[in-house]
Amino acid sequence: MTKKSVSLIVKLAVTIAILLFLFSRVDFSTHGLWFTLRSVRPVYYLLSLFGVIIVLGIKSYRWKLLVANEGYEYSARRAFGAYMASDAIGIVTPGRIGEIARLYYVRQETPISFFLAFKTIVSDRIFDFTMLGWFGLSGLLFYLKSFGQLPGYLYLLIILVAFVAAYVAGLAFLDMILHNKWLARWQIIGFVRECFRAVLNRNSILMWSLTIIAYAAYFFFSWLIMRSLNLDPGFEDVAFIMSIMSLSTIIPISVAGFGTREATLVILFSYYHLASETAVSFSILHFTAFFLWGGLIGLVYWLIMPISLKQVKEDSIQIFELFKPKPKANTIEK
Repeated sequence: MTKKSVSLIVKLAVTIAILLFLFSRVDFSTHGLWFTLRSVRPVYYLLSLFGVIIVLGIKSYRWKLLVANEGYEYSARRAFGAYMASDAIGIVTPGRIGEIARLYYVRQETPISFFLAFKTIVSDRIFDFTMLGWFGLSGLLFYLKSFGQLPGYLYLLIILVAFVAAYVAGLAFLDMILHNKWLARWQIIGFVRECFRAVLNRNSILMWSLTIIAYAAYFFFSWLIMRSLNLDPGFEDVAFIMSIMSLSTIIPISVAGFGTREATLVILFSYYHLASETAVSFSILHFTAFFLWGGLIGLVYWLIMPISLKQVKEDSIQIFELFKPKPKANTIEK
């Protein structure tokens, strides 16, 4: 049995275990689930299907700008195709490692180096993790009432200030340790600094604006799915729920986030006195609209712009070169 097969079996077991544990601990009935799904308002749900195209379209343009900042032109049309295809590959690969397929696409059409291309991928993810971390951590502290009965927007403000301070301090710390000749030999330290510098400069203002628009769209289309279930949450509530849910599915301990997604939503929906059947229904509808539907669209682009999974694997192996020391201080060559 191959290592890949063992990993898949373990993830299936973890997924089943989480779901069994969840349903054994909450008041849940399949009859209630089917009743909730049958009551879905189709107009709202059909409108939500545009979400994955719009959100990934905005993010793909942001990535195009990151490539342009490295001195290489990559068309918005090709960037969108690469983004959609890599998203589809990411769904079927462990830890969404397939998303690095974008490395292959951009290097195929531009003379950009592997490490500069990889830098754009990492920087692109920093934007996303920052937004999810900001709203997710704010939401978690809000639900736990860590700072008392403060309104949600004050939690957002507090965490935003903390994030800005952490990023400034983090860059200063990286600059400081890179003055040490021995530490400067380790490429990964300089690489991380360059990735953060790419998102924390005057040229990144437009990209941060696009990120905010992308997540506003993501929250809006998630709100449409909730409306299809006859729910009417506030924007702040949707942002907190979706960010925490997204963060919970990042750790690749289950298949496509199943189990962790449902458990997280059941807990969060309980804060609004909503039934577990409603939470699971939303999970199914959201997965279908953003992952399954988006994956099918990405599959079309993958067929139009084919890339082998073997190539993706070979690209991922090159990443380990970053963890090897160089005889001199690290520089990212163009």
